[in-house]
Amino acid sequence: MKNILIDTSIWIEYFKGNQAITGVIDKMPAGITYITGPVITELIQGMKNKTEKEDFIMALKSIPLLEITGQDWIDAGIFGSTLRNKGIIVPLPDLIIYTVAFNNSCSLWTRDKHFQIIEEATNSRLEIYNPL
Repeated sequence: MKNILIDTSIWIEYFKGNQAITGVIDKMPAGITYITGPVITELIQGMKNKTEKEDFIMALKSIPLLEITGQDWIDAGIFGSTLRNKGIIVPLPDLIIYTVAFNNSCSLWTRDKHFQIIEEATNSRLEIYNPL
């Protein structure tokens, strides 16, 4: 099975207890689902209380992290430039998340439409999947 980078929009559903998401993610073999820094930041930023944040930070120990490399930053800039030349602007965190998935040959699970826009505008052929 292909590695999967799970975006913020899917983790939100997971932590809300959405059975359609938890049932799939919890049955995945160990080591194929990943998270990256911007997703962690977006999730923590949206948490309402200290306990929720602490529980999430503890849960992070079981989710492999895809680190952002220098090449990821360069490639995100190239993707962003291509988009801007076509009159398309997407949030920087989405460019980084997309690039990390692309450069690590991961499928990207998301509900966020920005990723489909990036894929179509750059013709980069990233596998994007919405499990809902």
